[in-house]
Amino acid sequence: MPQRVSWEATTIRKGIPANMTSGESGPLELTMISRRFPPQIGGAEKVMRNFSDAFATMGHRVTVLTSADPAEGIRPTVDHSHATEAVNPAVVRLPYNGIRFVGTALYMRSLRRWLRRNPPQVVYVSMLKHDAYVATRWCKAAGVPIVLRPEGAGPTGDMAWQSRDRFGAKIREATQNADGFVALSERIRDDLIDSGYDSNRIHLIPNGVPIPEREWKPAGNEITPEVVFVGRLAFEKGIDRLLAAWPLVLRDVPGARLNLIGEGVELASLKSQVSTLGISGSVRFSGARQDVQEILAHSGVFVLPSREEGLSIALLEAMALGIPVVVSDIPGNATLVQPDATGQIVDADSPRDLAGAIVAALKQSPRILNLAQTGRSLVADRFSIRSAADRHIALFRDLIKRKPTI
Repeated sequence: MPQRVSWEATTIRKGIPANMTSGESGPLELTMISRRFPPQIGGAEKVMRNFSDAFATMGHRVTVLTSADPAEGIRPTVDHSHATEAVNPAVVRLPYNGIRFVGTALYMRSLRRWLRRNPPQVVYVSMLKHDAYVATRWCKAAGVPIVLRPEGAGPTGDMAWQSRDRFGAKIREATQNADGFVALSERIRDDLIDSGYDSNRIHLIPNGVPIPEREWKPAGNEITPEVVFVGRLAFEKGIDRLLAAWPLVLRDVPGARLNLIGEGVELASLKSQVSTLGISGSVRFSGARQDVQEILAHSGVFVLPSREEGLSIALLEAMALGIPVVVSDIPGNATLVQPDATGQIVDADSPRDLAGAIVAALKQSPRILNLAQTGRSLVADRFSIRSAADRHIALFRDLIKRKPTI
């Protein structure tokens, strides 16, 4: 089994800006940057919203800079001011017209202008792409600490994107100068190091999620036959493997239903696979949903058959709820799910193994329920949003304190 991750931050030795408070105590003025942000749905978007809410709840002033998206009916924000006591966190949607290159240039220019007019105390950016390029260059010139957050590793990760994008090399050259990098997994940390990022500035801090007060409850002696997947409909998520195993699940649990929540480029091919397998009557494509937690609360099993995964926010949220989980045997999942401890982890390339684990989870044996409870306790103890937010704030304060005096 892959080794578990040690979430200990490294130390950065910097100084402090003369025009800012030391940051050793009291509220911070924090600007977070994420190209997409709820109501746009996705794991990275949800993580940034969770952190913005957590930082604000802790008493820090949080402004989220993101883009408008006319195609989704999301208009630019009229008031571009930063967070106040009355509005915290504040979400500022900068202009973006949806036209390739032109829209990105418009967004980058608006981002630079906002930072110049509203200088923050520290900046935190999701993904090492165009907005990270703009923010890093501005922060280095202004003497403002900046922390970047890659959201993925491997062929679909941030560093792979920098390797193949037209402007990727230029963006990498700029982003390597950031004061710190938050890696949510060892795989992401290794990708950063392999791409030339300074290992002394990389901090292993896991994703965190809110812990629901009301936990998932089994349906007594009756099987709850709803199986749920949450995520992008993409090849790396392994949904085709789940569909291949589904006829075997139906053989043992004829009333089982599979609910696939999410959107993505594989939708058409997955629907074709469902039709070919003759399982259309038991599989539902629900698209993007805002009520995932409510759906999970009335379901029987959460399944994540991914080929590639960092530290899945969907898996964390499912485990925080206390629902039984079945996941593929990959390093990101193995960080959270240990056999005979917190859930079932299987070779998802084997339809028989995957189906067997799903059926076992649906039957809600005492062993399965105990695994789910232990998984919920693990997330509450080590992966709560408050714990992750505390680690971020400690990092931000350290960077502010160590920034050179001007």
